[in-house]
Amino acid sequence: MKKSAIVGVVVALGAVWTGTAWYTGQKAEAFVKQSIEQANVELKKVGEKWGVTPVVELMSFERGVFTSTERYRVKVTEPAADGKPAIEHEIVFVEHLDHGPFPLSNLKSGSFAPAMVASRFQLEETPLVKEWFAAAKGAVPLSGAYSVSYAKNITGNFDMAPVEFAKDANSLKFSGMKGDVTYATGSKHGTIALKADSLALAGQSEDSDIVGMALTGLTLTSDMTPASNDMYVGSQKVGLKNWTITSKEKPPVQLKDTVIAVDMTEANSLMGVKMAMDFGMINVQDKDMAGLKLVMDAQKLDSKAFKALNDVYEAASRRMMQSKGEEQAPQFTEEEKQVIKTNVELLLAGNPTLAVSPLEVRTANGTSTFNLDLDMAKPASLDGEFADTLMQTIRKLNAKLVLSKGNLSDLMAIEPQVRGVPAEQAQQTAKGQAEMVGTMATAMGMAKVENNNIVTYLNYADGQVDFNGKKMPVEQFLMMVMSGAMGGMR
Repeated sequence: MKKSAIVGVVVALGAVWTGTAWYTGQKAEAFVKQSIEQANVELKKVGEKWGVTPVVELMSFERGVFTSTERYRVKVTEPAADGKPAIEHEIVFVEHLDHGPFPLSNLKSGSFAPAMVASRFQLEETPLVKEWFAAAKGAVPLSGAYSVSYAKNITGNFDMAPVEFAKDANSLKFSGMKGDVTYATGSKHGTIALKADSLALAGQSEDSDIVGMALTGLTLTSDMTPASNDMYVGSQKVGLKNWTITSKEKPPVQLKDTVIAVDMTEANSLMGVKMAMDFGMINVQDKDMAGLKLVMDAQKLDSKAFKALNDVYEAASRRMMQSKGEEQAPQFTEEEKQVIKTNVELLLAGNPTLAVSPLEVRTANGTSTFNLDLDMAKPASLDGEFADTLMQTIRKLNAKLVLSKGNLSDLMAIEPQVRGVPAEQAQQTAKGQAEMVGTMATAMGMAKVENNNIVTYLNYADGQVDFNGKKMPVEQFLMMVMSGAMGGMR
């Protein structure tokens, strides 16, 4: 090939690249403006719930051939109240955009896939975040990067810088956080993965005994997609290597290897919610006491009813948080109570199920478990006597409790040890108490002792109860329970 031909090809490729980059810059600007419009639609919904006005505003967009720079702000306005004027808070970001089809910043990082735009953004210093910048000691507190494909799918990451803050008796020390995110604009499917090494807080409050809290090994993952009722389904998980709580008067408590996971599903207008909490070990006064696990699983929940109940609870919870301590629990209006009643009936009409599988307590000398499977139905009315309504609601129930004597004695020995009783003495006393519990439960017909475990189970269906192998009508079982309870009170 002649040299002139090669030069011509290079010039042509350069022209195509330049033209494509210029065109992509136009597309990127349009995408930014569209994204801001969509964000403001969602922020308006949030603002209406919390009584504030949040909005994202594009302050400037300087478009070049290969790169562009934009500045935008996120502004939140608190309405005037209690004789005070409205208050505006704002934070400002600056973004440097590299245009596609092959953004330079992506190529530098080893990503050779075509992309519409690649962004590097960071928080700018404003009065609202001035102290945050000071606590970051010269570093930018929040920065990151993301890439947008031509299908408008987003992949990115962000970095929160380490910070230290101290004022009077209050202090905060944070190792910083790194996060990875993805978002598909079409399906609204998003993922988040966060990681932070440590966070330590110290300070005193008039309404709390807690004076310090320290977290290490924090992780959070989320993989969510919108459901048909505008809620989100998918999985979320939070993990903590250590969580230490220090109080003024109570002994320090440390939670080791904590994992909390929530999974939500939807199929054929029915939702399912499964929550699992596992506290690997609960440590009190530098002594390992017990591990705790709880798994709860609710299925066959009518999607619309579940959404309505969730909305009512969220609204009441927001009012509680905005009451400045006047409300200690969510309070429902008369209208909300009617919404709850209507949607509980709708929920029960779908014959939902609830399982506890398991509630587990672990100690050095054993593990105790409780399992429950419950099938429910819609009663004739929710306005009848509570006992009658409850029996109509329960279609089927299977429950089993297994108490390890060794585990029970370990648990009974905790409180005396916290009071200062020597461990060996507390354990010996608790061992005798655990044996007594097994003997009394067996004598009263409430349980059996099997392989050093105190075991009791209850099965119920169609008005009949099977209690530890004894079958009887539910009325006879209730009379037996009442008689046992009255006997225990004497």
